[in-house]
Amino acid sequence: MWGPLVVNRLQLNKIGLQSILSDKIPAMIIRNFYDEKSCQIIADRIENYSQSNFQNGKLRHIGPFLMSHTTEKKKYFEEAKEAQREFEKIFHGIKNPIMRIYESISDKFPDHSMSLAREFKNDYSPAIIRIHEKGKSIPVHKDNVRYEGKEYALSEIDRQLSCILHLQESEGGGDLVMYNRQWRKEDERFRNIDFGYSSRLTESSEFCKMSNFNAGDLVIMNPNYYHKVTEITGNTPRITLGMFLGFYRKDCKIVAWA
Repeated sequence: MWGPLVVNRLQLNKIGLQSILSDKIPAMIIRNFYDEKSCQIIADRIENYSQSNFQNGKLRHIGPFLMSHTTEKKKYFEEAKEAQREFEKIFHGIKNPIMRIYESISDKFPDHSMSLAREFKNDYSPAIIRIHEKGKSIPVHKDNVRYEGKEYALSEIDRQLSCILHLQESEGGGDLVMYNRQWRKEDERFRNIDFGYSSRLTESSEFCKMSNFNAGDLVIMNPNYYHKVTEITGNTPRITLGMFLGFYRKDCKIVAWA
């Protein structure tokens, strides 16, 4: 059966990520990757941040998303710089979850360097924090910077993985659904005008649903597989921290961005 590999943090040193890179499995779920107390501290700080920076009812986030700035490089890098300052405030005094992910990835690939992506002395955004309120969902989509980010140097990577750290879960909904179908260029005829793809594209594909996430769980997945997040039905917002990892085979280098 096509589905994710589920491990706990203590098992991580015995598990490699090669299965995801080789497309043998769609994702790996690492339970208790980040401690629950720090998740709560971050969630509280984000709530205070969001009350002064966002309007109710909108999809909310902290940090820019590269794929929303495909033709706005200057604006993206300006927002990335501001995001770094905001993350420093949010993670002040606790273990930075971004660095925690970096360290774990470095342990898995000791022959690779690991760093934040840079371009012409500009740092990419290290992560994006998403706050999904009740009623929000994410439609079927894929993430492929090699195709959609051609204006950026990152489009030259060889492989891409996605990391999603769950900081707070809602009482219901917010399930991650992955389809056993990878993006192909001819699929673009199914693309929606605003974002994502028609559900007709994946209706006959095998899929797996990942639910029951807890604060501190990390998901590492191949984002070229089509995936979606089901509607949030609980009153508590779903909060995640996400980043991508880009692999350069020849240079033995891994870079991160959002």
